[in-house]
Amino acid sequence: MDNGNFVHLELHGSADEVKAFVEGFRLASGEQRVYSTVRENIKIDGFFGSLISRAHGSTHFVVPSGFSIRLAEAVEAATLVDIRVESCQSIDHGELDFEFKCFSRADGVAIREVVETELPLGVVVEGYETEETVDSDAKGSEMYSPVHEYVLTGRGRFHGSIEGIIALGRRLDDQDFIHPGRIHLVYAG
Repeated sequence: MDNGNFVHLELHGSADEVKAFVEGFRLASGEQRVYSTVRENIKIDGFFGSLISRAHGSTHFVVPSGFSIRLAEAVEAATLVDIRVESCQSIDHGELDFEFKCFSRADGVAIREVVETELPLGVVVEGYETEETVDSDAKGSEMYSPVHEYVLTGRGRFHGSIEGIIALGRRLDDQDFIHPGRIHLVYAG
């Protein structure tokens, strides 16, 4: 899959120093596509692996491979900060699970549009299931009632380029009824 050749870069050192170094290097280089795994809700190594990484002073990013090479050279040359490259893995693609539930036909139409038609280039939806229930006996029930005239539920997984998945994750975070999981990185070979 053409993913624009992105890598998962793990840097070891004080989190504040690492973030400041990467941000300074990003600004100096003009690169716009530097993603913090924390800010973008990208899953790394599971829950315990994430705790271990933090305890050992690791900070994770998703960056273009060319940028990672230049950044690694700058890290090697740095003498004022104690930072080192811990690992660098090529990313094949990203995956993002989601689910939703709403009680209004208008919200259902909006959700379906976001999930089914407004996908970033290179992103597809897999395992997409919906269930729509109409109960005319519940007509007139209030929003917080245990019964509703209309209920739409669904779930699925987005699969595609890491940039597309990150953009989609950001957009889903802004939706009221769609609940995205954490972005999962799938590594190359």
